[in-house]
Amino acid sequence: MDLIDAVAATTTADSVVKVSLSDLFSRTYSSITDVLSSLFRTNLKTPPTDAERQKQSFKVTQLIAEGCSHSLPKESLVLFAIDCTANSRIYASKVADRTNVHAPNHVPGQKPITIGHEYSVLVHLPNQSEDLNLHWVVPLSIRRVRSDQSGSRVGLEQLEEIVCRTDFQAHFCISVTDAAYSTKNCVIGVNKWPNTVQIARVRSNRKFFRLPTPNSQTRRGRPQEYGEELVLQAPSAPDLEEVTTMTTRKGRKHHVLLQRWNDVVMQGSKEERTHEHPFDLLKVTVTDHKGNPVYRRPLWVIIVGARRREVRSKDAHIFYGRRYDIEHFFRFGKQRLQLVNSQTCKTYHEENWHWIGLLAYNMLYHARSFASAVRYPWEKKKIQVLSSIERPSQVQRDYARIIQEIGTPAPVPKPRGKSHGRQLGQKSGERPDCPVIRKSTAKEEPPSIRRELSERQKKFLTRGKSKSKERLPRIRRIWSRIRPAPIRC
Repeated sequence: MDLIDAVAATTTADSVVKVSLSDLFSRTYSSITDVLSSLFRTNLKTPPTDAERQKQSFKVTQLIAEGCSHSLPKESLVLFAIDCTANSRIYASKVADRTNVHAPNHVPGQKPITIGHEYSVLVHLPNQSEDLNLHWVVPLSIRRVRSDQSGSRVGLEQLEEIVCRTDFQAHFCISVTDAAYSTKNCVIGVNKWPNTVQIARVRSNRKFFRLPTPNSQTRRGRPQEYGEELVLQAPSAPDLEEVTTMTTRKGRKHHVLLQRWNDVVMQGSKEERTHEHPFDLLKVTVTDHKGNPVYRRPLWVIIVGARRREVRSKDAHIFYGRRYDIEHFFRFGKQRLQLVNSQTCKTYHEENWHWIGLLAYNMLYHARSFASAVRYPWEKKKIQVLSSIERPSQVQRDYARIIQEIGTPAPVPKPRGKSHGRQLGQKSGERPDCPVIRKSTAKEEPPSIRRELSERQKKFLTRGKSKSKERLPRIRRIWSRIRPAPIRC
């Protein structure tokens, strides 16, 4: 509890160990390691397994969800956002299970990837107007994506726990995600939950199908699974069309064209029968008062779930716009809550530190109504930002005063004396290096469809390994009559 309060109140620390200098942390810096080692542990003599840590962390998720759903009316609409963020550990050669993860990089010519770990985060988006304007979120769950997992699958597991095993199961739940969650597994998984709808963005180069019309079977054989082809670059006429307006922060009014196609399916396989799980497709085009497009490309989203027709096209566009509030949490957590500054060599210590940052942000959210404006000496002017004291950065400035007035249930530390430590001449073993796990996207061709090589091809492939210096004749390229020969310079 002291560590959570210290992280929530410290605004100037640039490392994890400097958090121990806070007045709210009454212990020494070595206790930080004890906290990360003992978090979610029921037996102090044996380290917890992954299943035990996941079980204990879910109890914290249930507690946070209970506080969020307590003030909501029954069967009301609840909004969630799911996304992944990277924790870069490029030079940590002793840390296990590192792999290539996505990380935004604005340097031209460089790939947006890094080496480290990836974490899937699920947050609740409050419906209060003051929280909407200030981009507050309530983080509920955070989980590391292992090298043999995908972020969309882990996010789907988190969403299943929230909508099926917490107090949110009595509400109409809507999750907003990016294009990584518009896959076959996500479409099939969301349709299993009756009170859940997912709004996910799709890329404009995708291809979908309409459901086959009744009595469209013209010949005997297998029933038709896919109807008319629907290419997003040149779609057919929509089923519903609506025009509305939106006002930006600068007061500019834009026209929004909403086009919706009902009962659309994506191509599946024998194992993934996606033609049995239809969804709705929505296209959003924003133009200014002159009719010029505001954005370079239109927005395409899919609405998945059994209750998708209860979500209007206008509401789906507004709900997806709130997805970017989770990016504000990532930015604030990494810059002000030391979310990615833990340089521990143990992977589960790093996971526990992310939970410390998640709980510290929750403390700031619940203390936002008690905060008062705290201005630095050089901030004498009435800045517009300082007039809103409920922002996370403003609440963090005044959190130390709030927690000192309220008090903490954490017991006072009792020093037990100095330990004997290591014996003279004792040496600890060196930790082995952990290689970086590369995720290969190339699929090996199954042996059943491999073509046997001819004798000439075998000689051509093994000519470099042959001991004889006999040179094989060069293979002459024969051009077809239709294709002209290349022009030589």
